[in-house]
Amino acid sequence: MVRYGQYCPVAKAAEVLGDRWTLLLARELLQGAEGFNELERGLPGISRSVLAQRLRTLERRGIVQRAEPRGYHLTDAGRDLAGVIDKLGEWGATWAFGDPLPDELDPDLVMGWIARHTAKRPETRTVIQFDCRAPKRRYWLVLEPGDVSVCREAPGFDTDVLVEADVQQLYGLYFGRTTLRDPAIAVRGAPRGEVDSWFAWSKYAPALRV
Repeated sequence: MVRYGQYCPVAKAAEVLGDRWTLLLARELLQGAEGFNELERGLPGISRSVLAQRLRTLERRGIVQRAEPRGYHLTDAGRDLAGVIDKLGEWGATWAFGDPLPDELDPDLVMGWIARHTAKRPETRTVIQFDCRAPKRRYWLVLEPGDVSVCREAPGFDTDVLVEADVQQLYGLYFGRTTLRDPAIAVRGAPRGEVDSWFAWSKYAPALRV
């Protein structure tokens, strides 16, 4: 644990949150992730041992508590970090967010984010197939009245809409730098504007639109 040896609220907060991965772990918990494996998927690059260590530290600090059968919930102190994370993200979007490096683009991760930020809750099941051109991956987003899930294997339902894009375009969609009206992104099965309206995209998109 980092210690600054200063009796200062900022220093004390930095001691709790300043270790690598801790803020991103708080981000995932605030987004609704609960299970250990779900948290690991949202933090590509973290080792299981480091994740376990960070969770134990946050438990000791009263920010996270274990939930049955095998999950984690934020305490009141943890939920109070929502405003902190939002402000930090807004600052990052405004002052620290340039063009992505190749190793920062992860199609699995961005598809998980897209699934979390769907605005449409259809009366009947809607299946959107996302074909990532580069790197070559395929996903199915299954929208149901009370649930949204992303699948790497065919879910066994007919596809209603097909979207084809590369990973950088998927990030561009999520962060509001482009839309599904972009002719470089293929959309079949429904009007582009209609499909675009099914997604809320990132809360930081307004600061990033160019």
